Amino acid sequence: MTKETKISIAILVIGFLAIGLYWFSGNKRGYSIEDERLVLPKIGENNFTKLPEVNEYLADIKEALVKSNGVVPLKSSELDSKAIEVQEFLLHNRDFLADTKDSQGRVEHNDMMTIRPAIVSALSPKTKIKCQMTLCYQAEKYNFVTNTTTRAIVDVKNKKLLELKRFSQMQPDVSKRLRDVAKAIALNAPQIKKELGRSPSVKDMSMANVRSSLNKSPCENQNHLCVAPTFSYHDKEEALWAIVDLTDLKLAAAKWAGLGKTTTPSCISERSFQNREVMEKYCQKDTLYSRDGWSLEYRITGSDGLEIINTTFKKEPVLKSAKIVDWHVAYLSKEGASSLDDSESYVAGRRIEYVKDKNDSFRFGYNDAMGCPMYSTSVVLAFNVPQIKPIVKDGKEVGFYILQDYRNPKWPMACNYRYENRFEFYKDGSFRVVGVNIGRGCGENALYRPVMRIDLDLGAESFYKYSSGSWQKWLTEQSDFQRDAKEYDQGKYLYKITNQKHGYYIEPNRGQFNDNSRGDNATLFATKFKSGEGDEDLLTLGSCCKLDEDGVERYIKTHESIDNQDIVLWYVPRIQNDARAGHEYCWADTVLEDGKLVVKEYPCIVGPKFVPIKR
Repeated sequence: MTKETKISIAILVIGFLAIGLYWFSGNKRGYSIEDERLVLPKIGENNFTKLPEVNEYLADIKEALVKSNGVVPLKSSELDSKAIEVQEFLLHNRDFLADTKDSQGRVEHNDMMTIRPAIVSALSPKTKIKCQMTLCYQAEKYNFVTNTTTRAIVDVKNKKLLELKRFSQMQPDVSKRLRDVAKAIALNAPQIKKELGRSPSVKDMSMANVRSSLNKSPCENQNHLCVAPTFSYHDKEEALWAIVDLTDLKLAAAKWAGLGKTTTPSCISERSFQNREVMEKYCQKDTLYSRDGWSLEYRITGSDGLEIINTTFKKEPVLKSAKIVDWHVAYLSKEGASSLDDSESYVAGRRIEYVKDKNDSFRFGYNDAMGCPMYSTSVVLAFNVPQIKPIVKDGKEVGFYILQDYRNPKWPMACNYRYENRFEFYKDGSFRVVGVNIGRGCGENALYRPVMRIDLDLGAESFYKYSSGSWQKWLTEQSDFQRDAKEYDQGKYLYKITNQKHGYYIEPNRGQFNDNSRGDNATLFATKFKSGEGDEDLLTLGSCCKLDEDGVERYIKTHESIDNQDIVLWYVPRIQNDARAGHEYCWADTVLEDGKLVVKEYPCIVGPKFVPIKR
């Protein structure tokens, strides 16, 4: 053994001993929820126009407004050669630019956000056929005045606009330019420097492109486009969230929150996320799979996770589509908002207010989208290819499941997330839509809400809830709180959906599936199918932090009939994470075990099971 080898081993051993002493000693800082605090910018402290990134962006906005179309283009450095052609075409296309002026002809500020090869989940059936014969790109533009996203599908070769959709009150992934602007504001904000006692470092920052919201600020209800660069300090077990308002180019607020202890190194290669095989085989086309009487197609979407489509069992139609469109992540602060002196605290020209809960708390957080590993600014990315494995019970194979893993690049470090989409198919014709959260998130007081969209293929459908000892039919669109249910048919089934010949009981998860779940505590919505309401890739839906709203409410029309209609079910579980020793849930951590660092996972598993009704 060489002298250099002996020295290396000694340094490694000392490092592990140091980690162990830190971990098991009772002398670390420790973080309690009472330590959380909100930092509010004051008048005169929020001017970032001299920053090069902001100054250049403002100049480009001014130029775009003078040119009359109002659209700030993406830089060529963000685009491939085909995307450059698409941008040039769209910036002269009358239909694409139709919403860039108000009713009086005044130009409104718009940004091109992304231009990339078309993801199959974003295409209508008609456009999908065309794009199988030619190269298609998708482009997204955002109108800052109307809070509207425009998505265009373009035939690159023939310079033809194949499809155009506008999404009111919805926001796209942000461009690299805006991500850099957000970073610059966060890194140079005097409030951030003051809180940290020094200038922050870019190496401590993550999630600069994750959209965020803070109640009663301009970010609330997503009226302004906001993101939340986060500075994580693992030695102090806390993080400082810088909520940046990209509409007004200001720091909206900053918020301290606990991370929980961690020693996890960053050890996941970036190459894992730049996987062309995933893009070419699973993002840009559908994959057909058959087994145990089931036939289905699946694909990785641009922002709605793994989607299962065109599903049959023994040649009978079952599912048109099933997917998880979002994960809402809300962090609760219980220090008492009213105790803060906000007499001179303004955000973007107006006073910030707080939602007054019984314990005087307030909330803020993220909306997480799960996306393809390339051409996407989603931060929770597809990790490797979809996995298909058998379901075994009591030593006997009873079905199979399809699983897609999504991870932040630095999971399981604090302020990084990992989700799994899992679809289970059983030999008896039943199936289950499953969401798995393996943490770790930005703190020990997170509330997670995955938004599941399930569209069965039974033709003219009717929906029922079990109540007062019998099945009650829903005649119009509405919602229900599964967590409030007092009785279940056969002790299991709370809902059912049928046509004239057959249907499915719906069995909510209450911890009976032997997966250590603590139940779904879900809200269920039943809506009539309408194009543009999630049948294609859905942009971020609703607020992360308004706990009395799941985002699906926008699709509910009180008098809209759903009887004998094509019904879409939206199922939104509600999960509280737990970091207490021996009680971990929705959590992951790295511990020193047998002289090495080992990742410990404590997943929370949610989702309903659909069981065929036997006639």
